[in-house]
Formats: sequence, structure tokens, C-alpha cells
Amino acid sequence: MRLRVLLSAFAFSPARGSEPGIGWNIGSRLAAFHDVTVLCCPKLGDEDYRREVEEHLRKTGPIPGLEVQYIDPPPLSRLFQRPLISFATPLYFLGYAAWQRAAFAQADRLHHQRPFDLAHQLTITGFREPGFLWKLGIPFVWGPVAGASDLPWSFFKMLSWRDRFFYAMKNLANAAHKRLKRRPRRAGRAAKHIFVTTGEDHRLISGRWGFDSQLLLDTGAPELQGRVGEYDGRRPLRLVWSGLHIGRKALPLLLAAAEDLKRESAQPRFELKILGGGTQSAAWRALSRKLGIDELLTWSGQIPRQRALEEMRDADVFVFTGLQEGTSTVVMEALALGLPVICHDACGMGVAVNNTCGIKVPMNGPRASQSGFAAAIRSLLADPRRVQDLSAGALARAKELSWDQKARQIAAVYNAVL
Repeated sequence: MRLRVLLSAFAFSPARGSEPGIGWNIGSRLAAFHDVTVLCCPKLGDEDYRREVEEHLRKTGPIPGLEVQYIDPPPLSRLFQRPLISFATPLYFLGYAAWQRAAFAQADRLHHQRPFDLAHQLTITGFREPGFLWKLGIPFVWGPVAGASDLPWSFFKMLSWRDRFFYAMKNLANAAHKRLKRRPRRAGRAAKHIFVTTGEDHRLISGRWGFDSQLLLDTGAPELQGRVGEYDGRRPLRLVWSGLHIGRKALPLLLAAAEDLKRESAQPRFELKILGGGTQSAAWRALSRKLGIDELLTWSGQIPRQRALEEMRDADVFVFTGLQEGTSTVVMEALALGLPVICHDACGMGVAVNNTCGIKVPMNGPRASQSGFAAAIRSLLADPRRVQDLSAGALARAKELSWDQKARQIAAVYNAVL
């Protein structure tokens, strides 16, 4: 049975990743199962979501079952949701809450004109802002909810002083909001179903707040041309790392692990390609020189996405050292390309990666992580066949985590809720 579903997705665009991409990829696919009305913002700064949606639909044709309602941002939203104001600041969320109130007013009008069967607060995925659709008096679904993960204090010694201050304030704000925010708890109490992104989010929603929740990653695996790897051990193992060069991405853990492995052998049997750029690029290059591992590294820099995917496709294994993530898009891309993933057993990557497609390292401090990444690489060098097995597992896991599969899961929950 097709239901009438009201979906709140503030940022909604087929041309972007992150929150706009989550809104589009889930909302547009849900229209295959139910009649979906999406509430979204037409424009934020230079990001013209409405133009991007309309251009896409002109090329592909309308999507049956999908209706988009654009809610113009009210004054507080225009004032505080600007590119110069960080997404992580209280001012941004003050503006976002103002938009959610405007969206609820429109939702209430639409519901009185022609009632909806169910409302779903999809994005922004952070636990701090559940919107107001739970007040409509119809079954309410919330999530995937994210944002509960802290950056572990034991890793602060790796960060710049600026990053230490920022993430310390963020950790403290997280602790206060988890304890003191009232509206998220009211929304959780009203919800018939709550999706959560990570184990940390599950512990907040189900453990501390006491509401049932289900793990569902907020990002889906893209449709890429992946293949099972052909590594046989007769050439160096090709590792690739990709991401912004900022503190929480923690590339120095992998550089230190590479130094450990180099010390064990006069001729290391691996090479590492590093993609991306950012504020820590110079510091990290200097560290690689200090560690004496430059001959093992290739720094590709900030390159277009398609070329970055080609660089990844040529690798055997993807290594992800991030410390605080939701569901990293690049991890999903790696799985879809058939790359085994070595990562921390935490945050979204701890859910996305299992023992069929990668190796997870406990996040128990810098020294333990360094040793864990080195041990994971060492185990693959010793057993080339395992690289191929994990590569096949990565392709299978990508299918399980695809956007289409995610939409099926959510659509099934709608039916179960009603």
C-alpha cells in the first residue's frame, strides 16, 4: 500500500554529497514505494538547491510519487545559516531551528488540506535538532540520527592547539546537549521508530534516553564499477588513503605504522598513495620526511573526484584513520570499488565495515591505533589470498549498503509502523 509521507530534508540536492545528498538519495528513492512530499530549503548562500533539483529533473524527467515543497528561510535562518558561520556553532542551529518552525507551519497547512499517513524527520541528521513534525499527531519516524560521537581525549596530543580547543569545546557541548536538550527527548518519546547511524548514537538514544532504535547508516554506497582485486603477493601491496588533511583524519597514525613496518624489513613490500589536501598537508609531509618513509609514499594532492576514484581503483587496500565520523563517503566509495578497508572500530565506519570486507582496529589511543594499523597491513602482506577474499566481500557489502537497499528498509519500516 502506498502511503502519503511527509519528509523533512532541509538540504536536498542531486548534485551534492553530505546532507543534501542524503536528502536526495533517500527521498527520491522512497517515491518508488510511497507518495513522498519533501520539505526543503530552496537556497543556502551560494548553494542553489532548487536550481540543482530542477536541472536534474529536466534531464531525467519527473519522478512519479515525489513532490518537493520549498520553504523559504525566515530571517533568523538567513542571518545565521551562512557560509561564514560554521555548521558546528550554536548560531547555525539557532537559524536551522527557525527554518524547522517555518517548515512545520507549512506541514500543518498541507496536512489539514490533505492528511498525511506518516511524517519523517530525515535531515539534518544531528541529534540536537529533531524538527517539529512529531507535533502533527501522526506516526513519526526520526533519523538516521547522528552526532553523538566525541573525539577521544587520548588522541588530542596529535592535534594542533587550534584543533584541541575546537574539539574540546565540541566534546563539552556534546556532553551538555545530551544531558540538557529537551526537544530531542520529546521527539524521541513521540517517535514510532528511530534510526541511528553509529553505536555511539545507539548508546545515546537507547541507552541514556531509553528509546528503541535501529542502526541504519545515513550514507549509501554509490554505484561504481568495482571488481575483485588481483593481488598475489609478488608485487608491493598498494595502499591508498584519502580525505581532508585536517586533525581528526589522523593520517599520522598510518605514517607511524608505515615507519614500524619499514623498520621490520630492509625492503618493505608495500607502497602508500595519499590523496587530498588541507591545513595539515605541510605538517604531515614534514612528518613523513622525519620518519624516513618518503620513498614509500606518493602524495597526489587535491584532485577532482573522478580522478581520485581512478587512483583508488588502482589500489589493493583502502586505509581510513579518521577519529570522528558519521558515515564517511570515501569508505562507501572504497567498498563499491572492491577495496578492503582498514579502519577504526568506531563511528560510522565501525558499522559499515565488517570482517567480510575489512579489518577494524580498536580505538584505544594513538599507540594502540598505530600498532593496530601496522598489524592489519602485516597480516595482509602475509596472506595475499585474504586481500582477494576481502575484496569480494567489499563488493557484496556495498550492495547491502546501497542507497536502493536503504530506501527499501525505510519504506518497509513505514509499513510496519502503520
